[in-house]
Amino acid sequence: MKLGILGGGRAAWAYGSAWRRIGWPIDGVWLRPESKSALPELLDAPRKLIEALRADLLLIAVSDRAIDEVAARIPDTNALIFHASGAKPGVRGGFSLHPLKALPPVGEPSDLDDALLVFEGNHRRVAQSIASGIGARFGEVIKEEKPRYHAAAVFGSNYVAALLDIAQQHLVPSTREHVRDAISHGPSAKHRNRSDGINRHNALRVRRKFTVECARRKRKAL
Repeated sequence: MKLGILGGGRAAWAYGSAWRRIGWPIDGVWLRPESKSALPELLDAPRKLIEALRADLLLIAVSDRAIDEVAARIPDTNALIFHASGAKPGVRGGFSLHPLKALPPVGEPSDLDDALLVFEGNHRRVAQSIASGIGARFGEVIKEEKPRYHAAAVFGSNYVAALLDIAQQHLVPSTREHVRDAISHGPSAKHRNRSDGINRHNALRVRRKFTVECARRKRKAL
């Protein structure tokens, strides 16, 4: 399936990297004139105007607020249009396929292997083929559930990260090291038993270390 990419951010880089890894063709990348994204060079794909894209699939990988505007720029096409937003439903009769994971900045190692791709919209079989082809897992929500899904995804990623940051600031140095270790060795794309935050093993280890440290400090204070 030949891919055309509209946008030059993290989602574009993640999908583009996955496409390159499995050897599927990329027709080109559209960027706004003022964009300084290095995505075309990184993916070894030409920078094209929207109307010059000739692809089976067009990925809109821009900010949520810009999706409708970019979708409206696409001329009549036989290509299937999808986007990577977790908040918005599919546009132009297409679908959304949201990676439920933190995406690295453009240029850093990025892949969707073993990621959970959450589908909404039309052309379910095509979306499943994408997930299967790049080695990802497949989930789905209906349009009416998308706002709640997005809220849960934000809470499950951003809030956990914020709470861990606060926790590190208040923990004693010895325990803080274990938190950092849990974060750095937490989710791995190759471990099925992980969540998208800290995996259960490391989370339990941090909890045990914290409990032991609190008990030690309490005894010392007596």
